[in-house]
Amino acid sequence: MITLLLVISAVCIIPCIIILIKTYDDFDSPSDVLLTIGITVFALGIVICGIWDITLATDVATERILDSKIEMYQEENARIEQSIDTLVKSYLQHERDTFKDLKTDESPITLVTLFPELKSDALMQQQMEIYVANNQTIKSLREQKIEIARKKWLLNFGG
Repeated sequence: MITLLLVISAVCIIPCIIILIKTYDDFDSPSDVLLTIGITVFALGIVICGIWDITLATDVATERILDSKIEMYQEENARIEQSIDTLVKSYLQHERDTFKDLKTDESPITLVTLFPELKSDALMQQQMEIYVANNQTIKSLREQKIEIARKKWLLNFGG
């Protein structure tokens, strides 16, 4: 909608400028000066709306990329969960050999937080940090998608 208004405004202002240039050779009366100021302010408004429109359009264009980024981080988290699961299972097997009554119904991520020995493992710690960072990035990307929906509305209706 903003783009449509921008085009209509540009179409309206161009003939006004041409008429102004052809009609008035010198600006003798105050109305000539006011007309010139009005057209200048109107043209400046069109330029500002055009810049705003382009900015919103480029932000909206990034929406397609966000889904693929979210998917990439989710796949990486699934690989990390699988790696952690393997490590936890081997640790639980060791613990099961040591303690006979250990329950393993919890998720691997929960079990890592329950056992301090697993937390102290450097590889496990690094994977957990990456996992948490990925989750924060996914959250941020989803917030950007919500913001893009608002920008689409602004772009269409001029909010």
